[in-house]
Amino acid sequence: MHNYKALKSASKVSVQKVKVVDSPAVEAVAEVKDGDGVITTHSVHAQAERSHEELQVVKKMYSSDTGEAQDDSVRAYSLSDVKREVDQCKSQVTRLEAEQAEWEQLETDLKAL
Repeated sequence: MHNYKALKSASKVSVQKVKVVDSPAVEAVAEVKDGDGVITTHSVHAQAERSHEELQVVKKMYSSDTGEAQDDSVRAYSLSDVKREVDQCKSQVTRLEAEQAEWEQLETDLKAL
């Protein structure tokens, strides 16, 4: 995420873990009474709630015209996605350091002339 450290230190971004309910719990029902007191038999099987936890980055948003606060921007992340981004950055750093070393060697050799 671009500029995360600066945004965090300015309290404009935060992280949170949220429980997301995919399917609510359902209680078993064997019979239902209608408005007239008539019992109708229905078979509804109990079902446990299905949910998962989501890791989110919440960013404060403001109107550029008025400075007025707007709805926060919320983006979900997985740890595997973040790790992949970190690994990609590390490989770019390694490549850039090798390229820097090549240029520094050329500079050294040209100065020696």
